Amino acid sequence: MPIVKANSGNPIAGIIVPNAAQRNACQNVIAQLVFADLGRGPGTLHTVGGARLDMQGHNAAGVANLQVQIGNSTAACALVAGSIQAMGDAANQRGGAAAAISALNQSLDSGTIWNVTGSVP
Repeated sequence: MPIVKANSGNPIAGIIVPNAAQRNACQNVIAQLVFADLGRGPGTLHTVGGARLDMQGHNAAGVANLQVQIGNSTAACALVAGSIQAMGDAANQRGGAAAAISALNQSLDSGTIWNVTGSVP
């Protein structure tokens, strides 16, 4: 099953709509995501200007909750399935990280939560 990015249609609670400078910072902090970040514990992963990429943690099913924050508000959110985090091959790991980056950017554009699921053979 390939990697799939899907818009949940669920709006981000307490969303902040970034101004142009904040949006640029959000895009730059999203670009810093690497595969290893998906397995990290809760906390700030990267910071650019006033934007930060936070790992909110993992739920019981192992889904990673990534959020781009400005202050105490969320600008983007992606939920990454445990099957993506379990990829062992370097090329697949790059694909998993790229999918998470894409989902966060799409969340930034849409104001909704995005899901990244699937696996590779």
